[in-house]
Amino acid sequence: MKIIRMILAGIFIIIGAVGLILPVFPTVPFLITAAVIMGKKPTDVIKLFRYISKNIELRMRRLIRKLKKNHTNK
Repeated sequence: MKIIRMILAGIFIIIGAVGLILPVFPTVPFLITAAVIMGKKPTDVIKLFRYISKNIELRMRRLIRKLKKNHTNK
């Protein structure tokens, strides 16, 4: 049962991450659903959200830098 919950939570996290890129998809409801599915302590959920948001933010910054660099080189 734990593996199924982890898979479902992972799917919701991925959908939430897609919501950062596509304005049509909401982000927060999917991340909250993933946290509820995992049923962890609130402090663990907060740590998970911080890790996810930090990781996504870093990747988005790298992507933006790369796009700016490619755009200025043309």
